[in-house]
Amino acid sequence: MGYLNNTSRVLDAILTKKGREILSSGGDFAVTKFALGDDEIDYSLWDTTHTNGTDFYGAVIDNLPALEPFNDPSEIMKYKLVTRSPGTGAMEKIIDGGNTATNLVGLKFYADEGEGGTNRITVNSDLVTTKLGHGTNGNALINITKIANVENGNLDHPLFSNELYTVTLLDSSVAILGPTYDLIDGNNVINLQNDDGTLSPTDRKWVPFVDNVQHISQTVSGCILGSGNNLNIGTPGNTSNLRIYPKRLTATTSTSIIITGESSGAVLEFPITITYS
Repeated sequence: MGYLNNTSRVLDAILTKKGREILSSGGDFAVTKFALGDDEIDYSLWDTTHTNGTDFYGAVIDNLPALEPFNDPSEIMKYKLVTRSPGTGAMEKIIDGGNTATNLVGLKFYADEGEGGTNRITVNSDLVTTKLGHGTNGNALINITKIANVENGNLDHPLFSNELYTVTLLDSSVAILGPTYDLIDGNNVINLQNDDGTLSPTDRKWVPFVDNVQHISQTVSGCILGSGNNLNIGTPGNTSNLRIYPKRLTATTSTSIIITGESSGAVLEFPITITYS
């Protein structure tokens, strides 16, 4: 990472981490969207008392160094530019809705499967059978809420009251996003196939990541904010809580998740630490 020379205008574009993943896997690749961000800008430096007048109010801001682009989504493009109604004085904000931050840095993967396999979740489908983490602090819900900021001038809040969310897990080799398990015959089991033996459209999105050992991201879009402020996946009337499950580990490791409001553009990041216990 470095700084661009801001004495001249430079357009420096790179692929996102997801774009690189698609390109390296040989999949169909075409640039369909781009984003702009202002992570480096400190707007408190706007100086309305500048002695040279209005043309110089933003002189310090104009000369702030710009970072070279790099593809770590936890460090760059965290504050994307969006369009808002004229007169907007504040933005929608996503915050922790409970103990999510604490729970995600306190995840554990137990070496011992526990009596009767209580420290494991079994995933069954026609494509995969494997076991994920369970037990005390063995997996976690994602609980968020929003600050509307209406009283501070968020004029567009009504547009975002029922927005959907995208959740990105940066390293799916150490954990996975998936639906809440079922208790079947006293066992912790996720059964994925429909009555006809096929996978549902929701399950098809996350099952390929279950046994993945590569350091690639996993993204789940269209998440719904359900009861208790927990993020859910599925369709209205047929949803399941979204959970983070540790995978089989032999050492303590860490990663992050990024939650984005699909309409508001609000972003929240949580660090994840999984302790091998």
